[in-house]
Amino acid sequence: MGKKYSDKEFKKLIEKHIKATDFVKVYLDDDSAIFGFLVKFSDDFVMIEESNEFALVGTKIVPYNRVISIRNNGYDKVSKAIYLDENLIKFNQKIIDKTNLENAESLFKSIKKQDYHCIVESKKNKKDLFSIGEILDVNAKSVIINNYDPAGRINKKPDKISFKNIHLINFNDNYSKVFRKYLK
Repeated sequence: MGKKYSDKEFKKLIEKHIKATDFVKVYLDDDSAIFGFLVKFSDDFVMIEESNEFALVGTKIVPYNRVISIRNNGYDKVSKAIYLDENLIKFNQKIIDKTNLENAESLFKSIKKQDYHCIVESKKNKKDLFSIGEILDVNAKSVIINNYDPAGRINKKPDKISFKNIHLINFNDNYSKVFRKYLK
């Protein structure tokens, strides 16, 4: 399924949802989806405050070209009404403002500067990869993550991830914020 709008129309749709603080379902090119609130975008990335069970659970950043559709139907409008009635829409505007979506290098540098660990999902040679940890270094083509495992052990060799292979970036989530305190 491809985008049914021109690029210009699609960007206007994203702007409309951001301005209205709409609850949406963002469909990605691998048949997955993210529920939440669109908060920022650029020609390269879309930033979403992800939600789950009426809670904001972290910030997801997706390459713009992976987004194929955005849903905002009656069910989503009811969810937004509940979020509003329960006073649950509380974005950290500082994080949104300080996260630079201009390009991948500026994005990772801005996350590093804010001192967040991040989760990066990528694909290399048709293999799905998952890296979580501190951003050690960023250059024009890649990011180096000091990856750790589910036992809290930091890998001996950090993960070097090429920007062209990145499918999803997650930060400001409970898992990485809490788990980083227990690394060995």
